[in-house]
Amino acid sequence: MALADGEHAARSTLAVAVGDWVVVRRRRDDLLVGAVAPRWSQLTRRDAEGLTQVLAANIDIVFITAPADRLSAARVERETVVAWDSGAQPVVLLTKSDLAEPGLVEQLRARLVGVDVIATSAVTGAGVDRVADALRPCRTAVLLGPSGAGKSSLANTLLGTDRLAVGDVRAGDRRGRHTTSVRQLLAVPTGGVLIDTPGLRSLALAGGEGVSSTFPDVEALAARCRFADCHHEQEPGCAVVAAVDAGELDARRVANYHKLRRELDFQLRRDDPFARSEAERHLKIRSKAARRMYRDRADRQ
Repeated sequence: MALADGEHAARSTLAVAVGDWVVVRRRRDDLLVGAVAPRWSQLTRRDAEGLTQVLAANIDIVFITAPADRLSAARVERETVVAWDSGAQPVVLLTKSDLAEPGLVEQLRARLVGVDVIATSAVTGAGVDRVADALRPCRTAVLLGPSGAGKSSLANTLLGTDRLAVGDVRAGDRRGRHTTSVRQLLAVPTGGVLIDTPGLRSLALAGGEGVSSTFPDVEALAARCRFADCHHEQEPGCAVVAAVDAGELDARRVANYHKLRRELDFQLRRDDPFARSEAERHLKIRSKAARRMYRDRADRQ
């Protein structure tokens, strides 16, 4: 726990996340957490049991670290959804930009609508000043990304010291080994606070409007479809399908939009019994319509 006179260990019976503001009291030689202040933002994900896990609280920025040597645009879009849902501002950091193929930064910027992309390198120092500027004068940011994305290396560069352990990536698939095992809140000398997090293998959506914020171009086109209940796959008069066919919209981006929407709908149905019953009702209607279509087609033959 960070206090005015340094870092201290404290005990708590309350649910506390890194970034929380808390009230502490001293009992003999122990510090006890007595209360947790309301959060203005929180970065969350679903765990394997469907429960919401808070990764960081009271953050202004989510720095999404995307390694240039093994970039997955689909993963970055997922992380952007989670970032928007947190209530903070997502900023994508293309780490290891010294290893980037020509045009990679421009491709990522074209795919990520409405999100700032900064090319960074802990080796050359590229982009580090822009990251430091984003933290000034007193913003709090969390680093989010897979193992081996260069989160700890970037944090060390901002801190001006090798405070965090850094590991090599595997030669075969360029995936990182876990060197960060706990979430740490670090004061940056040039201003602001940085939260370093362990690499996440899975990042299940916890709900919210992050999908709409991440895919505003797809949702804007969807509003122009002929049918209000269009699924944007093969329906006639679908503006999304037309834009993909015309080369105006990236088909991979639309496919990822569908994937994340289905996941979000699944979470909603699991949490809300009414939504689950409505989804089942619509599925029965569509199944009956499909059976009727095949029956009519067979009669005509």
